[in-house]
Amino acid sequence: MLRQPSLLARRVLTRSLVRPASRQLPTIISAEHGVRAIDPVVSVVPQTHFFGSATAQTVSRNESKSNDPEEELLRQPFPSYFDQIKMFPVGVKKLWNDIKTYRYIQDASSTKNIVWPNGGAQVPRRQRAFQRKLLKELINVAVPVVGYVVIPVAGNAFVVLAIAFPKVFLSWHFLTPSQSRSFASDEYWFRIKYYRDLIDCLWSTISAGRGNVNAETIRGRLDVVDDDAAGPVYEDISPLLDMFASDSGLSDLHSLPDYHVLTVARSSDLLRPPFAVSSFLLNFIPSSLTAAQVDKIAESIVEDDELLILEGHECNGCTSLTAEEVIDACLVRGLPSEMALSMGEMRQCLTNHLRMTRQIPPEADKAQVRSFLMHLPAIRESMKREA
Repeated sequence: MLRQPSLLARRVLTRSLVRPASRQLPTIISAEHGVRAIDPVVSVVPQTHFFGSATAQTVSRNESKSNDPEEELLRQPFPSYFDQIKMFPVGVKKLWNDIKTYRYIQDASSTKNIVWPNGGAQVPRRQRAFQRKLLKELINVAVPVVGYVVIPVAGNAFVVLAIAFPKVFLSWHFLTPSQSRSFASDEYWFRIKYYRDLIDCLWSTISAGRGNVNAETIRGRLDVVDDDAAGPVYEDISPLLDMFASDSGLSDLHSLPDYHVLTVARSSDLLRPPFAVSSFLLNFIPSSLTAAQVDKIAESIVEDDELLILEGHECNGCTSLTAEEVIDACLVRGLPSEMALSMGEMRQCLTNHLRMTRQIPPEADKAQVRSFLMHLPAIRESMKREA
């Protein structure tokens, strides 16, 4: 029988969820810099969660996966059903700590004269990524955790349900590294099924607006300098970016035909498990609302790319990112995340993506760039398939 949280613990958790944001922030007083916010992700909950140290070890593309500790951790056998049940209260504690961390970041970001550990006034990239991922995962885990905490005794049924369907009902707080890695691979394989449909939609939309452009014309203008698991790496991406000019019909996600918007959404980070169900439900959501959600995802990718480039990760092969960060970054961008790849290969995919997006001129239309980024993985995968 599972141990039920005490009545006092349940009351504290419930009240804390609605606690006003006026509480005292943890700060460091510095005569030189004024008030400086403690890095919540580092100070309250380690950013790595379960993937080890913040400095990830490099795995070369030719290195054996079995000889790398990081790879061994990500490929360990799944825990037994009863082990997961016993560890559920620990996962609840981790989740609650991360919710508090989220609040620390929110409160610090709304406080004047805050200097973050990176020396800037804006919320750093790692904290933004932490918040984005937590919000996405809360959709999965909300029902079983609330049921477990709020309903005495009978709430254990929610734990049994969650452990039976971990991909649907559990966040990374309750999963082992190997489970998270496997579920990311499953999500990627579901999304890549729509890449071919997305390419068909792309050329259909272009032909309706600018019929003199075809794949052969574009391919002839591209210089391939390398390749990775995602596809060719181009020295100059301007021919691809030009495809999304205002007269192509692709310049804004909101202006795409309804079926095109649905296909972009199904190949993006918008869907939540069970993916077949959420993909079906998209048919009943207004296209304008779906386009707005996809556009929001694209905007977060643009911001994250800029910050990763600013930190110089494309120059060091993304080796200073943790395995968890690499998996999350690849998945949100639609880059290969399947189990067959090593972490070194995934880091190479992310690095090449950043090297290409670094070429986007600052004066480029923002809506055009967002539409381009949501189609880029499918374009590269199509070029790789036809090569």
